[in-house]
Order: sequence, then C-alpha cells, then structure tokens
Amino acid sequence: MAERSIAAYKIVVHRRQKKEPLPLDNFTETGIDLLQVIYGYLAFLKEEGFDNSENNTVLRSQEIAQQNRHLRVSLARGEYGVTSQFEERGSGNPRFNRERSDVEMLTFRNLIILPKGREVGLLLTERVGNRGVYTAFSTGLQRAFRKRFPEYIVEVNNLTPEAAVSRVLDQGELKKIRLVRNSIPGDIADQYELDHHERELGTFETVITAPRRRFLAKKAITKAINGDTQVSSLLEWQNVNYDDLRVEVQVGRSSRTVSVSSGKTPLVTFDIDQELLDHEGDLSDDVFYQEALKIAVELAEDVSLTRPSVAEQQFAWPSDWNDYRLEVPPSEDAEP
Repeated sequence: MAERSIAAYKIVVHRRQKKEPLPLDNFTETGIDLLQVIYGYLAFLKEEGFDNSENNTVLRSQEIAQQNRHLRVSLARGEYGVTSQFEERGSGNPRFNRERSDVEMLTFRNLIILPKGREVGLLLTERVGNRGVYTAFSTGLQRAFRKRFPEYIVEVNNLTPEAAVSRVLDQGELKKIRLVRNSIPGDIADQYELDHHERELGTFETVITAPRRRFLAKKAITKAINGDTQVSSLLEWQNVNYDDLRVEVQVGRSSRTVSVSSGKTPLVTFDIDQELLDHEGDLSDDVFYQEALKIAVELAEDVSLTRPSVAEQQFAWPSDWNDYRLEVPPSEDAEP
C-alpha cells in the first residue's frame, strides 16, 4: 500500500519587478484579497477544469469548503495519452482497455491557509506515494493569475528544510533513517534477474535503525538541514543515488516522519501515521484536515507566522464570485 504523506508549501505574492512579499489580504492595495482570488481559481477548476496539453494532465476541483480564512478542497489530477489494459486482480481476467483519450483521475485533499495581514500563506497537500497535485495546481494558478494580474506574481514554493525538519529534530530523538530510491539500481536488478518493468517501477531502500531503546546521532542530519552540508551528500551511499531521505523521530510517545527529497529546494513532507488509517487503509477527511492543521501550526513560527494567525480567523465570504473568477488561459496564450 502506498504511503500517505502531507507536503507543505508557502504561498506569497509580489510585484513582477520586486521580490518583497505583499499582504495576502490586500496585495494590490485596492482591497483585492488572495483568498478570494484562489477560491475563484478553485471555482473555475470545479466548473471547467484545467487541461494542460503540454504534459497531458487534467486538474479538477471537487468539494470546496470555506471556513474563515481556510479553504479545504479535494483536487483530482489525471493523466491521459497512454494505452494500457486493466485486468482483475488474482484471476488476470481482462476488464477493459485504456485508450489514449481516457483519463485516470486520482483525488488528493488540500488545506490552504491565507492569514489576514500576513505576507505568507500555507498549502498543505496530500501525497500518495510519489503522486500529488502540486505541479498541476501551481502551474494553473500562476498561468491564470498572470493573465488577471499581469503586474503581480503568485508563487507556491517548497519550504526550506529547516522550516520543518529542525523543529521535529529538536522536539524528539532520531529513531530511523531511510534512504529511498524510486527505481532498482541496475546491478541489483541484474543480480535478482528483474525485468525492465520491475526495475523501473520498483523501489529500493536502505534503512538505518537505532539499537533497541536507544537513538541515532543527529549530527549529520542537522548539518545538512542547517546548510553546513549539501543535502545531496546524504542521498548517495555506495554509488547509489537515492531520491528521498526520511527521518523518523520519536516525540514523546508518538513518532513523526519527515522526508527531504533531492532538488534545488528539497521537498519536505510529513508521513501520516498508519494508525490513523481505517481498517481498509483509507484516511477520513476529518483526520486529514486535523493532521494538516497540526502541521501548519507547527510550521507557523518558521514561516514568519504565529499560531493564532494560522488558526481560524473571522472572514465574511462574498456570495457572488463573478468578480473573482480566475480562468486558466489556453496554453497557447501562456508565457513560457
């Protein structure tokens, strides 16, 4: 079963020629609130959806709930352009053939928090394994925002690693380090006579576990998080390059797992405790949003927010959204 996690991103708006972030609730100085604008974007996704022909993806919003300055939304992301055959598990009996025009849709839940009078907002988005909606969501939002507000730029960026990992490490003790690679190394695939399909779709992990009732040293992890060592240096071992570094930290009686992925700015995710899943391995909406809000509160100070500003704030939602509708323009009208 694919692991579920929550990825955290920060949302800012600034003028096109300046990097200084602007107040989210009045970024134009004429009373335009980014919270209303993003809701207008989500409303468009619910009515029409965003079909990005450049990478054969579709994004649609389903349930949208507004609560003060929080948005709870389920986003369905799909891919098309490939053919495949579906069969019944176990028997192998064919079920149906997937054509290039068929879209496989997967749904992910999201919590968007845009505090009043602040320059930074948060997006907490669900991931299942390596799948999520961040790229599709941010691409469509930026394209639509550029068309409506050409003098401004909205950014949905990865958090810096210290905004998440340092606090977790400070709070608890390091129990386990997992290095995860999203494919099987060639020499190992050859040794175990794996075919190309198994090699490409399989995962390879190296796990370092603390002795019973003891903990691992935090020194190397802390150096990487503080910028004293490149994160990439921790994602290579014995000539194998890994995609994710996952650290499991014991905080009191509970544990928290945080992932740092390779890239210019590493992606930071929080694994969802398996104990929160129901007997069928599913996660309820209530539990997801409770966990997402907990993470937002934990991150508040590290992204220049306060816990009260992340908590729900009173907000009068308008009934007419025509003024805030944010349509994604066709790809041929979009800037590179």
